[in-house]
Formats: sequence, C-alpha cells, structure tokens
Amino acid sequence: MATFWARGECEADALLQSGYEPGTRYNVRVIDGLELHDVGMTYGSRTLFHGITLMLNAGETLVVTGINGAGKSTLLKVVSGLLKPKSGSIRYGMGAELFSSSRNNAFGAYVAYTSPDVSLYSELTAIENLEFMARLRCVRRGAVEEALNLVALSRVNPNTLVGSYSSGMKQRLKLAASLLGAPPLIVWDEPTATLDADGRRIVDDIIAHHTSHGGLCVLATNDSAEAQRWGDVVVQIGGA
Repeated sequence: MATFWARGECEADALLQSGYEPGTRYNVRVIDGLELHDVGMTYGSRTLFHGITLMLNAGETLVVTGINGAGKSTLLKVVSGLLKPKSGSIRYGMGAELFSSSRNNAFGAYVAYTSPDVSLYSELTAIENLEFMARLRCVRRGAVEEALNLVALSRVNPNTLVGSYSSGMKQRLKLAASLLGAPPLIVWDEPTATLDADGRRIVDDIIAHHTSHGGLCVLATNDSAEAQRWGDVVVQIGGA
C-alpha cells in the first residue's frame, strides 16, 4: 500500500567549479516531467506496492519513505529503468514510455542513480573508478575532476585506493559517479547514509541546485526531516 502527500501542486557541460563550497553549481539538463500510472510490483505471491500514480513536473522532488523491506529500493529501481514493474506504466519527458521498444536503453543517460548496493572498485583510485564509469557513459574528459570537486573529494591524495576509504568517502564517490554527465533525473537511495554533517550539506546543496534549475529528483530516506525538507511529493510504502 502507498500513501501520498504533496506540498504543492555527453552532453555534459556539468560541474563547473574547481572546489566545493556551499552553493557549488553545475549545468542541469532538463526533462519535462516524470509520470507513474498505476505502478505495482510483486515478487511471487508478495505484493510490495500497487496503484502508485503520480506526476512530477520539472524542478520537483519525489521522496519515498517506509519501513525496511517495504519496497523503497525496488520502486527507485523501477523509476530508474533497472526493473520493469509488474503493472502500470512510467513516462518521462513529452510522454515517451520508459519500457517501450529501445527507449529503456536510452533512458540510462538521463538517470543519476546510486544506492547502498552500488559497488566501487576497491583496488582502483577514485579517479580511476570515475574514468572507467565516464567511458561507459561517454562522458567528456574533465567531468571526472569536476565530479570529485562537487562532493569535496578533489583534495584526497589521488594515489589512494578506494579500498582504504571510509564509508562516508565511498558514499561521496558513489554520488560523484552518479552525476557524471549531469543527468536530468537524480535517483538516490538513502543518499546521506554514512555521511557526516558536511556530506549531508553537500547532498542538500546538490538537490536544491538541481531542482531550482529544472531537474527532477527521486529520493528514498527513512529520515522524516529529510523527507519534509526535500519532498514536493512524498510516497510512503508499506504503511498508512
């Protein structure tokens, strides 16, 4: 069951500054909106959620909350195009359906996705991790350093292997990787997990900048303060 409340009705030129400070800016590509219609997901006989219908306009944020195991991460994977829903449809931009013909493959370039189960290469440096991911996404050179600046990792010794990073530093690197190419849709599952106060401020700043310039965000959190601070629309999974 899902309940809602609303507060109101390659291409990368991104990540411009050379060092992070509050207010760091990058260019935001825009899609016109995101629409979920009667979306549901089941595993065997278990229904995680059903009947989710909502629309996000450019510049808005959807926050997904709920108890552990309720299906928050699954819904974010559905929105990202990583999982196909058992029922319903998802449309973005000017009405293109996510799971139609070849559009599912093309949609990946529009999504900045990360979650706790995203892995990094421990035997590589941060730069090597991002350079590999940038090549996969056909992102221009220069975006790697800019992404590190955005999450305040640019001053870390470039020869340090990611395996020696703290959990908070690894989380910052995951966020940086997701932003390569400045996708217009941010989909972050518990983005502040393991982050310190400075890291949480960076997340807040990125979300605020992204939405103020017409980007979309879909975020999962168990923190009620974050849900209230971020959400234009909040979906609660698995509760009344």
